[in-house]
Amino acid sequence: MSNDRRLDIEFAYTSFQDSCRDLFSLHYRCRRPLGHHGVHAAGFGEHRVRWTHHQDHDLDTPLPTH
Repeated sequence: MSNDRRLDIEFAYTSFQDSCRDLFSLHYRCRRPLGHHGVHAAGFGEHRVRWTHHQDHDLDTPLPTH
């Protein structure tokens, strides 16, 4: 199973509330489960992004308030 396929499955079975939510940009938050190992990831297909955590930021970025 490819890494992209594995991430697709993680995203499908992880609710937003149970996801890491590390902030990449205003449009991308990590969709991997809380406590995951390895890089953060968000998006699907050609829009998938991966990043490492910036040590000066908290892991659980607060949700925006509207």
